[in-house]
Amino acid sequence: MPQNYFLTGMPKSGKTSVLWQLVKELRKSGLKVGGFISPDEKHHGSRTAFYVVDVETRKNAILADVNGDGPKVSKYHVNIKSFEDVAVPAMKKFKQYDVIVVDEIGRMELKSKKFAQALEEVLDSDTPIIASLSEDYVKKFEALGEVLKINNQNHESIHMRLLKETTATITKKSSKKKTVKKKAVKKKTVVSKKKAAKKKVVKKKAAPKKKRQTKKAEIKITTEKKPQAEKAVASKVKKEKRSFFGKVKSLLGI
Repeated sequence: MPQNYFLTGMPKSGKTSVLWQLVKELRKSGLKVGGFISPDEKHHGSRTAFYVVDVETRKNAILADVNGDGPKVSKYHVNIKSFEDVAVPAMKKFKQYDVIVVDEIGRMELKSKKFAQALEEVLDSDTPIIASLSEDYVKKFEALGEVLKINNQNHESIHMRLLKETTATITKKSSKKKTVKKKAVKKKTVVSKKKAAKKKVVKKKAAPKKKRQTKKAEIKITTEKKPQAEKAVASKVKKEKRSFFGKVKSLLGI
């Protein structure tokens, strides 16, 4: 099951409509969807402009119109600054989303170097991308995901397939992340238990040292007390001698 999908087809084949419907359904499934959609503007049944709309914030701006003065693609002039102000920030937040939607990867959008750089970052990430793709760029992007050709008859089948497979891919990834987190928690618990056991062993080894120190202290106290006892005995002997000689002297009348 691929991570990335690219919808390609003729102009007005319904690529934008399928992506917009997909955004709504993925959100109903509880997934966070970011990126942008590029709806067109028509006058008397003819396209006159394209807008860029952030699918989360609904911030919008002109991508290209027939009366602009930017780089020309077909009959449209691309407003690069206006496009970048909406599309690039929406794509730069890809880490916050479960899936990114891009409408579209084509000559207009690739006039912006900032968009091309943001697109490369998303494609290099773990965030799945669903994009509409100009037929001119199929060969360049087909190795990065699955290319699905859309027409007026297969809208529903492509929509259902993308909804099912994208949801399954994201659910699988989230379960893997939970497993990794659980393993990390178990490792931390084992490490903390080992540390606690080591601390207990160190404490037990340290206990006998305290007893030895106590014995040494007792010996010192005993050795310090011995001279004092000897002095007391000596002074007692001296007193007895004095009293004895005193008695002798008195008897002899000295």
